Amino acid sequence: MATLQWSDDDERTVDRQSYRAQASQIIRSQIVSGRLEPGSLYSIGAIAERLNVSITPVREALHDLAKDGLIEMRRNRGFVVRCPNEEELDDIVQIRTMLEVGAVTEITERSLITDFDHLRTLCERNRAYAWAQDWENFVETDRQFHLGILRFLENPRLVEIVGNLRDQSRLWGLDRIAGSESFQRSLREHDALLDAIEAGEAAAAASVMRTHLTHVRGLWAGLNESDSHVDDA
Repeated sequence: MATLQWSDDDERTVDRQSYRAQASQIIRSQIVSGRLEPGSLYSIGAIAERLNVSITPVREALHDLAKDGLIEMRRNRGFVVRCPNEEELDDIVQIRTMLEVGAVTEITERSLITDFDHLRTLCERNRAYAWAQDWENFVETDRQFHLGILRFLENPRLVEIVGNLRDQSRLWGLDRIAGSESFQRSLREHDALLDAIEAGEAAAAASVMRTHLTHVRGLWAGLNESDSHVDDA
């Protein structure tokens, strides 16, 4: 049975409101950030104990995550985090590019975002979490940023689909590439994207979004720009 890798510094427990939803969010963050390692068997009881809740909401949350393709349940044993292969990751970036490039183009052309303060704040928080190598909060803030932009189209199904694709892709090896130029460039692209949208430059926003997803594809595999097989779009 694999040992949980949480440290005392990132101890997190759920309160009495919506145990299932909160457990799902925390476990999802642990998976996407790579804290729960792919292929390792984890005990439901150990997770429940760590979150300070009963096994029932944790089991329910895990079944939700299994439906999303993040884990595989092992009857009477626990669960295993799925590891997407290179082909799956390429498929995900292709689908996200098709969806998100078109989305930011329409958002920019229609000037749907009138207040950028919240999105700018998320960018600042994202950089701070990256600097501190707080990968769980980094992943969650990055998710809020990207999905927050898409929400201006008022298409909940689009947000749900892209959210699931993001969760399935993961982010491995962030500790390894945290200080690399490719990683820093990826962070700066958030600001560049907002600048283009705010300026009403749809073509520029689309270009930044497309390039950003290409860079993030390397981060998914824990690769620096130099050793990634993915070229810039």
